[in-house]
Amino acid sequence: MDREALEHSLARRLLDHIEHRTTDMADDVLELPTDIYSAAHHDEEMQALFYDQPMVLCLSGALPEPGTYRTIEICGTPLLLTRDDDGRVHAMVNACRHRGVRLADGAGEAIRFTCPFHAWTYDLCGGLVRYPFPAGFEGMDRNDKGLIQLEVTEGYGLVVGRLRPGPPIDIDEYLGPELAGELSLLDFASWLPYGEPHVHRVAANWKVTLDTFRENYHFNYLHKKTLSTYAVGGVLTFDAFGRHLRNASALRSIVELKDRPESEWRDVAQHFSYQYALFPNTSLTFDTRHIELWQIVPVDAATSEVVHTAYLRPGLSDEERSKAVDMAPWICETVVDGEDFWVAARSEPGVRLGMLDTVMFGRNEPAPQHLHHGFTEVLEAARATRAAEGPQAGQGPQAGQAAQGAR
Repeated sequence: MDREALEHSLARRLLDHIEHRTTDMADDVLELPTDIYSAAHHDEEMQALFYDQPMVLCLSGALPEPGTYRTIEICGTPLLLTRDDDGRVHAMVNACRHRGVRLADGAGEAIRFTCPFHAWTYDLCGGLVRYPFPAGFEGMDRNDKGLIQLEVTEGYGLVVGRLRPGPPIDIDEYLGPELAGELSLLDFASWLPYGEPHVHRVAANWKVTLDTFRENYHFNYLHKKTLSTYAVGGVLTFDAFGRHLRNASALRSIVELKDRPESEWRDVAQHFSYQYALFPNTSLTFDTRHIELWQIVPVDAATSEVVHTAYLRPGLSDEERSKAVDMAPWICETVVDGEDFWVAARSEPGVRLGMLDTVMFGRNEPAPQHLHHGFTEVLEAARATRAAEGPQAGQGPQAGQAAQGAR
């Protein structure tokens, strides 16, 4: 399938749903206990879902050329991402091996990274290349004191890594063949970030926050004065790719296609958007002009952070660029921050009250159902591994190593 065929297929499905007032449905209602938002559950999730699992760290465009770097922090882990002179991406703990001081901030170009404390200096691959007064460290092997390396891989426009040391990551295994093929059609490896990432602090468990991204059942109510004025609520396609998924949601303009022969359809994607949920915590929203990367990160059991980065398509006209630049902050601040995260914070006391036994996801909410099934599957696999390994299991950085996203 080429990109045009994919977009036409999604448009046909959305038009059919709009005509018949239907949407893609799960087989059953899913009811989950509210203890999935507890502190004990949070601690278990941190290891099994965030330390052991591969996840998207950034898009390839965040490191556009050899000699570029970007710093990020996920789940308290400071990361230094670099692209070396050969074009290969590295992920390292952003901490000097001497006394743990953070080496770099922000993003940019560099040949070396020098610690501001004692001037220990590292190259783009993390190797220790210089430290003052070597006689003071007699017997130290410089080759053993490079930056802590983390597993990372790149492909299909994604940089995927792990927050703790572990086995190598195969991006084709992480994505699965069908999703890998689809992302290659979208060809966004050269799309460049615009501005600085926007970090939202949300007073809600990370799963409460994440679930606001994965259904549009709420559009006509929560977003009635914003998104609902131009987007169709309650209509969504759902397709699973292992533990990952894709949704497509229609703009009201899609009805313009209804009475046209499909052979006359042009620029179909301007009439809908599609979103990918990449396990465990990443959302990618595609527009014809830009991509929005949303990374939902737990802080503690009752708090999450969402890092939002917009990437622009190369070659935009001045008018298209202006529209993209205006749209991304509006979505970010007015809709997502002002409405989605507002309601997530209002949900938090209810799920923590101790009087609500369960939360529910309807058949018309297949995407959050799918993600929660994946979380449960990984957690149960980690518990089984710990049980098999005995009481010391779970103490090391690789404990509970679970299968990668696509299975």
